[in-house]
Amino acid sequence: MKFLAFFGHLNIDVTLSVPSLPSPGQATGVKALREKFAGTAGNFAYVANALGLKFDLYSAVGEISHEKYLANLKKVGINTEHVDIMKEENGPICYLPSDGREQIAYMFQGPMNNWEASKHFEYGNYTFLNIGTGPVKEYMKILDREKKAKVVFDPGQEIWYTYNKESAEYMVNHSNMIIMNRKEFYHLLELLNTDSAAVYKTVNNIIITEGEKGATLIENGESTLMPGIKPDRIADTIGAGDSFRAGLFTALSNGYTLKDSVSIGNITASKAIENNINEFNLNFQDILKLFKTIKS
Repeated sequence: MKFLAFFGHLNIDVTLSVPSLPSPGQATGVKALREKFAGTAGNFAYVANALGLKFDLYSAVGEISHEKYLANLKKVGINTEHVDIMKEENGPICYLPSDGREQIAYMFQGPMNNWEASKHFEYGNYTFLNIGTGPVKEYMKILDREKKAKVVFDPGQEIWYTYNKESAEYMVNHSNMIIMNRKEFYHLLELLNTDSAAVYKTVNNIIITEGEKGATLIENGESTLMPGIKPDRIADTIGAGDSFRAGLFTALSNGYTLKDSVSIGNITASKAIENNINEFNLNFQDILKLFKTIKS
C-alpha cells in the first residue's frame, strides 16, 4: 500500500507588477512580469520531494500552458503519472496584478473545471488521501468508493467559493482529519451552521494553521497550540501552508506522532519561505536536526 495521494492544483502564477491597480475603464503599463510554477499541489510536491516523501500527485493541466512545468517536475524527480494532461488546453493559470501594496487575483481554472478525478484514482491503495483544491463533486464520488484511506479534508481558499452546506457536511462526515487556517475554519462553521465543538466530535484530528504563530492541533477535542519558529529571512510566504503539509506528512510517514508531526510541519514552513518554494533543498534529516534542537 502507498502512503499518500495528494489532490490539488498545479497552477502557473503570473505576477504583473504595475504602478497602481487601475479603476474600471482605465489602463496601466506592466513594469515586470514573473511566471512561477505554483498551486497547492505544486508547492507541496516540490517541498515533499526534497524531504524524501513518497506520494502520488493528482491534478489536471493543459498541455499547451504546462509543458515546461511538467518537465520541471520530472527533472527534480516528481512522479506525474497521475496528472491528467489535457490536449490543446491551457491552465490552470492565476494572473496576479500587484502594485506592491494591493493585489488582485484572476484564476483561470482551465482543465480543473472538467477534470474527472474519480475515474483514474487508485482506490484502496493509500494510507492517507489528502483532498485539496479541485472539483468538489468528483472528490465526493471518490469518497463514496474509498473505504481504506484516512481522509484529510484540506480545501484551502476554495472553501469560500466551491463548497455549500451540503458538500461541506459530506466532506466533514467522511474525513479523519481537517487542515485549514483560522479564517477558513470559521467559514466552514458558518457553512455548516454549527459550532466548533460539534465538528470536534465528528472529526478526531483537526489542524488549524495560525501563520507565524504556528498551528493549533485539536485531538479528540483537546486543543494545543504548537508554536512556529521564526525564519532567518522571508523571501516569499506564498506556499507556506503547502510546505507545512509536506513536513507534516513526511513526519507521519516516518512514524512520528501527530503532535510532533505538526511541529515538524511548522519548522518546514519556516525554512521553506526563506527562498522560493520550488527551490527548497533541505532533506528530512536537516529538518529533524532543528526539531530535536527545539524539542530539547
